[in-house]
Amino acid sequence: MIRSQRTFLACLVGGQLFLAGCGGTSQDDMRRHAIRRTPDDEVAIETKPELDKGRSSTAQPGAAVSTRADAAPERTSEVAASGTAARKPSPHALTPTAETGSDTNANTDVAATRSEAIPSVTPPAEPLSPAERRERTAANLTRIGEAWRSYLSAKRVFPGPITGDARQPLLSWRVELLPYLDLQPLYDAFHLDEAWDSPHNIALLDKVPEVFQSPERFDTNTNYLALSQGASTVYQERRQISESKVEDGIENTLALVEVDDQHAVPWTRPAEYPLQVGSPLESLTLRGNGLFVVWSDGKASWIDGKVDPTLFAKACTIDSGDGFRGSQIASELAAGIAVPLAPSSEATPADTIAERPDAVKPEHNVVDSVPATSGAKTPTLGDAHAALKSQSESRPQPSWKREPIPSARELKIARDLLRELYQADYSVAKTEPQRVQLARKMLDRMPDLRGDVAGQYAVLEIAKQIAVQAGDVDVAMDAAEQMTARFELQGDLLLETIEKLARTAKDRRAHDRLIEEAEDLFNDFISAEKFAAAERLSQLAVAAASKVNNEAAVDKFTARRNWASEAKDLHKSVEESLAVLEQNPGDPRANGDVGKFLCLIKEDWDNGLVILANGHDRSLKRLAEMELGDMSDAMRQLELADLWWREAESKSPGFKATLQSRAKYWYEQSLPGLPPGLVRLRVERRVEEIDKPSA
Repeated sequence: MIRSQRTFLACLVGGQLFLAGCGGTSQDDMRRHAIRRTPDDEVAIETKPELDKGRSSTAQPGAAVSTRADAAPERTSEVAASGTAARKPSPHALTPTAETGSDTNANTDVAATRSEAIPSVTPPAEPLSPAERRERTAANLTRIGEAWRSYLSAKRVFPGPITGDARQPLLSWRVELLPYLDLQPLYDAFHLDEAWDSPHNIALLDKVPEVFQSPERFDTNTNYLALSQGASTVYQERRQISESKVEDGIENTLALVEVDDQHAVPWTRPAEYPLQVGSPLESLTLRGNGLFVVWSDGKASWIDGKVDPTLFAKACTIDSGDGFRGSQIASELAAGIAVPLAPSSEATPADTIAERPDAVKPEHNVVDSVPATSGAKTPTLGDAHAALKSQSESRPQPSWKREPIPSARELKIARDLLRELYQADYSVAKTEPQRVQLARKMLDRMPDLRGDVAGQYAVLEIAKQIAVQAGDVDVAMDAAEQMTARFELQGDLLLETIEKLARTAKDRRAHDRLIEEAEDLFNDFISAEKFAAAERLSQLAVAAASKVNNEAAVDKFTARRNWASEAKDLHKSVEESLAVLEQNPGDPRANGDVGKFLCLIKEDWDNGLVILANGHDRSLKRLAEMELGDMSDAMRQLELADLWWREAESKSPGFKATLQSRAKYWYEQSLPGLPPGLVRLRVERRVEEIDKPSA
């Protein structure tokens, strides 16, 4: 009995000591294990089950609503459609809790996020080598590019910022891309109707995914930014654009770059890299001898730091129509080594992409992208004709099929249903702003109509009509653009919509927006060779600018109207000349018309000059022959520049600016070889004169 009691007491004391020691050790081990975890260990975030992911009926009146077509409610299904693993939708915390009716627990889902295992990435124990940092950046951008492409395939528009009711950017495209990076739970934790630095959203800043972190610092700032320059780049703050807006093709147009550390921004903030066309590479020197980029088709690549800034600037814009090809400047990211390293770095020259046998070398067109010299092979007329035919046959087509307009019977049923759904709302919408808000509400419901083609057409049609009557440019053009993208329409709905808005726009803001829309649409018309539409659009823009005394816009669109008018006439003659060249490739008049069209309208100087040299216009023929000859001497280059300048002065006003641009090109080519003196000063003055806005 005594022995049993002693045994029992010994076990009791030993067990208490074991539990006490094991408890402390376990907590320490668990804490150390949590610190060592990598982003690959990320799991779902717990969110409040009582909160509706969509626009809950408990939402506060007047709360801002995201205007993006890809709002949170349909995200999961679309991710699945794009090939990304689908997840069960997580509740989205946009409203106060049902129990309290207040916002005292507004950040409880953030607390859940903090308590769950989506850890902030910690720096490695040892600093990464230059090669490792490059490898990690290459891997990050490759993964971002894949998500970018999945988004484009699913949405048919490029990623952009998450915006509020007034289209002000709230959260970055990086947040928008989270579901396509298999981070749906993190996306669901954000309040999409609040700014990135709101009390709720700022608490999620330290949940930065590894893919957005710079291996230089491993903090919450990202160096992976979109190129931004108004309506000239794939990324635009005001709206998302479709693939059809990119004139040179998405594989030839840049979307994202890795910027220097001083330009890094918080990863959720909707701030990007402001492109400076004059010095586009100024803040892209983080890697020293080049930079990482992602093209608009989602492909990541490396660009050498010695790239021609002019070529790089062409790669950044969507509206140049200059025939630029990405293969002229891009290098593949070869397996095993991210990019070529500088000779002083850890890698040997044999490791560089330029010398790797499996590296893909840039391709070149039959006709060089720079003027021919005596040392370069001059392309033949047959080469240029073949290139012209190839370009016309490979005109880019939409990557999706447009639907035919539904039948009259289907539209009647859809319109009757819409009337039943929205008649009460329309009756109480007494003012124009209220009706515009109703039209916006209808557009926000478009994702719910997937598969209902007649319903989609009817919603877009009626929303556009309401917005046009109210003179609201944003909503009207949004509806018109969606109709154009989705349906096979007769005529040009966008031009027709602008024409109607020109009559109903009431204030300066509306007229300014009309001018902005005309700026975008003009380039689309020129790319599609719709010169009559471009001429009419310019007339409408001149009228809108005159109403608000915008003299700069009046001058710009007056020049564009003249240019489009002459381009329209030249285009008619070219259609006949192309048929003539099929039968007689040496016909002087046909070659002259086609060469002039390629150089002055399409700005395809490489092919155009070869054809123009076989044309009937004596002055242009002489200039083309000079360009195709030996142009290595500075004085010869200066002579050619002066001849282009005189040609600009003697030709019709519409093409003056294009001819002066060619003169400027040769003036700049001559400058390095000109000695100091009056001649050099004259050339510098001439270049400045061409660069003036009035020119």
